[in-house]
Amino acid sequence: MKTERSSTAILLVFFAVQCLRASAFSLSSTSHSPQLLTRSRSRKTTSNELFWTLQASTENEDHINQTGDYVLQTCSKAGSRRQFVAKATGTISLAAFAGNTIAVESSPICVIGANGRTGSQCVQACVERGIPVRATSRSGTYNGDSSSKLVALLPCDVTKPATISRAIERCQAVIFCASASKNGGTPSQVDNDGLVNVARACLAQKIPHLVVVSSGAVTKPNSPVFQFLNLFGKIMEEKIKGEDEVRRLYSMSGNQPSLVYTVIRPGGLTEDAPRGVTALELNQGDTKSGRIARADVAALCIEATRYPGLTGFATFECYDSDTGKPLSTVGISNILKQKAAPADFTSGTEHVGETFEKLFTGLQRD
Repeated sequence: MKTERSSTAILLVFFAVQCLRASAFSLSSTSHSPQLLTRSRSRKTTSNELFWTLQASTENEDHINQTGDYVLQTCSKAGSRRQFVAKATGTISLAAFAGNTIAVESSPICVIGANGRTGSQCVQACVERGIPVRATSRSGTYNGDSSSKLVALLPCDVTKPATISRAIERCQAVIFCASASKNGGTPSQVDNDGLVNVARACLAQKIPHLVVVSSGAVTKPNSPVFQFLNLFGKIMEEKIKGEDEVRRLYSMSGNQPSLVYTVIRPGGLTEDAPRGVTALELNQGDTKSGRIARADVAALCIEATRYPGLTGFATFECYDSDTGKPLSTVGISNILKQKAAPADFTSGTEHVGETFEKLFTGLQRD
């Protein structure tokens, strides 16, 4: 108990000092901040996007990819919102947008870093939704509940690209939850280079959706949160480098609507029970944060893959709406588990909703 109180006291002193220092800086701009662009969400065009998940023999994969591009163009001209089913020599699992939603039942989601506390929640969230999931780790073992037939265990070391390719093969989405650890690699090796290795593999294998779990305040080097977390191997610097390289890689590939990424930046992570979608708030611009249960972050990761038309090429922060504070004070607020009044701070880019679709609606692309 004395050790816990001492640790809390040290953190309070650190954040108090950093808050005074932060007052001399502006948190509203940084060279790392992604450019926000306004995009049209015409209901007439969302059906033009089509995601393909292939479960075919190797000899047919290239042919099926080419056929997919043709069918996409044909459907776009027809303006149809129907789901399509196709058969080839191998088995093809084909998913079409109904509005902004994608439904792929047979192909798995790959969780990279499944033995981490957020990664294990992502695995559980898949099982709860009846989605096949590959729980991957460097050793190929999984510390969580793997009794469900939906859970498959595979090795994946993000510092070794060959293991990534095998782990993500023919998945409908990949969720990157890996981070530096004592035995798992440095922030440079995992949060930066490891993430980039995964993004390249996703693009090479045409994985429809890459979801990246990053961190709030990652673009604000003068904020107390950034400066405190960055003490641990410069992890915040490495995270933003990894994020920026993911954006560059997808931009270089043409930002294809069938291959998207989403970057999720949680606030202070807790082990609390999930509060659900109605308790959450999303933000953009990295000026506001709070606290959020890991289980709710996992739900956001999985649900983001269901609405790629809304979450594709987007970066957003997430936290419980009643804990949102500006970055200059959120560190102390999180330590003391304080609540926030709606009028405490408003960024102007808050998103709330009764459903995940409504929560994601209006997110700006990077």
